[in-house]
Amino acid sequence: MSDESSQAGGSRRSWITLCVVMAGAFMAILDVAIVNVAMPSVQEDLHASFGAVELVVTAYTLLYASCLVTGGRLGDLLGRRRMFLIGLSVFTAASALCGAAPDVHVLIGARALQGLGAAMLYPQVLAIIQIAFPGKERGRALGVFGGVVGIGAIAGQIIGGLLLAWNPLDLGWRPTFLVNLPIGVVTIVATWFVLPADEPQEDSTHLDWGGSVLSAVTLAMFTVPLLMGRTEGWPVWMFVSLAAVVPAGFWLMRHERRVAERGRTPLIRAELFRNRGFARGVPIAAMFAFSYVGFMILLAIYLQTGLHFTPLHAALVYTPDAIGFLTSSLLAARLTPLLGRHVLTLGYTVAAIGLLATAATAAAAGTGLSGWELAPPLLLAGLGQGLGMTPLIGTIISTLSPAQAGAGAGVVTTTLQVGNATGVAVQSLVFFSVLGNGSSPHDYASAFAKVLPLAAAATLAAAFMVTRLPRQEGARSGNALLGPVQSHTAGVAYSLFLMTGGRVGDRQFQDDLEKVTRERRHQDQEAPEGLGSYWVHNFRVAHQDAPWITYLAREALAYGDRKVPHESDRAGVLDARIAEIRERQRRGSLPGRLDADLLGLLSFALANYPRLLPQITRMTTGLSPRDPRFEERWEEFLRQLGDLLEPASAPHIGDRL
Repeated sequence: MSDESSQAGGSRRSWITLCVVMAGAFMAILDVAIVNVAMPSVQEDLHASFGAVELVVTAYTLLYASCLVTGGRLGDLLGRRRMFLIGLSVFTAASALCGAAPDVHVLIGARALQGLGAAMLYPQVLAIIQIAFPGKERGRALGVFGGVVGIGAIAGQIIGGLLLAWNPLDLGWRPTFLVNLPIGVVTIVATWFVLPADEPQEDSTHLDWGGSVLSAVTLAMFTVPLLMGRTEGWPVWMFVSLAAVVPAGFWLMRHERRVAERGRTPLIRAELFRNRGFARGVPIAAMFAFSYVGFMILLAIYLQTGLHFTPLHAALVYTPDAIGFLTSSLLAARLTPLLGRHVLTLGYTVAAIGLLATAATAAAAGTGLSGWELAPPLLLAGLGQGLGMTPLIGTIISTLSPAQAGAGAGVVTTTLQVGNATGVAVQSLVFFSVLGNGSSPHDYASAFAKVLPLAAAATLAAAFMVTRLPRQEGARSGNALLGPVQSHTAGVAYSLFLMTGGRVGDRQFQDDLEKVTRERRHQDQEAPEGLGSYWVHNFRVAHQDAPWITYLAREALAYGDRKVPHESDRAGVLDARIAEIRERQRRGSLPGRLDADLLGLLSFALANYPRLLPQITRMTTGLSPRDPRFEERWEEFLRQLGDLLEPASAPHIGDRL
């Protein structure tokens, strides 16, 4: 078989692999969105309190947050294919249990089991993509991932509404969970036959099971009383639970310090918070998540329980927010190089305006709301929320070293899930306290309008905290881990990748950097002798660097002449090129009188300038820099320029052009 046939076969296998892992990711995203629509139906059918039904949402979040990083490390230890399969099986079985739950307590337990399955499944998806797709194909695969996740968030609400409206076999809300079964079973079978086996990593770190358990218990001690207290009459044990959160938190941090002192890897690395930018950035994630998820839950209660909208009608009302979120998420990659960290400021401010406008619309419409009136403010809120999500992870971890990126992303992700749970608990508690004994549509509309400013206040607080980040956080993330991002959809995918714990983040960065260094060294060593021929060779291979050059151009636009964080991470690539130039000067094939550093800079400029500024090339020559006629003219010019700078006696050894 030829190399081309082998590469084509490998590419086909990679894309089939992507289809399989994306089915698992789509199922997890779909299920989260469906639950929002199904909540009122669950509450009515199981005769459960709103607090218990809200715990159906937060049980998933608590287990996912507590076990996410551990799930990523288990992928290193046991193999990512194996952990993907285990997580998928757990998630599918838990979905069946959710659909068959006889009461709300079983449903809560099944949702917690779903969260555990998702924590084992989701970190493997992007890790498998990173391994299966090399170079440019990885960017396309990440773009597919970002698009599928965005579509899943929108489709989940609409599919949930359709299933509840159709009510197959008169099962009510249960099909919203049972829909996972055929998808899950087919994906499990496909995983067995399609995903290649992978070898566990020998250097896998210690699994901090104690940290996972303690974090889950601490979060449960805080959220369960807030969710259940109002309907249960605030028994004494709930106050004891809330009071015990502080000592439990200290116990968790003490345990994490002990794990670190033993030379093992803790779930939460305390040293990360010594970084001022990271320590100030983490609360931003908490405030954003607090606002977003709590608002979505209140909207479902307001529409379905208060105004008696059908699930499908409510799902359609949600849709403008989801569309706005997806649209601005894709635009964020283009705005970030121009606005830097203040993309977040803009996003949170716009989201707050949208939330306040939603509250005002609900108050003005009262019981006469039909749903379409909420489309403009919800679209505005979604646009702001999307801008506030995509750059969030990269902005917070941008001051961390690449070696800390994965751990930092895991902390931020856990914080997002904690914010989710807290937002649901606190906003629901305030909503039902304001509602009191009211049960009319007018009462629900009034309570919704009065409580929604709390979510808006959280986003405005997040916007203010962005302005308090260290100045070097400005612009696009300085962490070179995000360097390979090649498209807007890939930017969304990388953000979601980091949200999964970023387990392979530090390794991915180091692998990319080592690969780039090896390729540059090989390219320089293979270049013909003679200055003009050396430049022509650099120009011919420069197209391979297109994503990297694009990244550098955006970075230059964002930072100007200020120092870019972690510039030293890239120094090895340039040092190798300068060393090769000096060696050629020693041999006499390049002019020795020229400054080697500046000659390297000139070589880089001549190789990349036409493609870096294609519009200038086109206006100057009338040709695109990729036009063969321009390439021929530019290469001849480089040879002539090299001949002018070289001594007349300079040898041209082994000119292979």
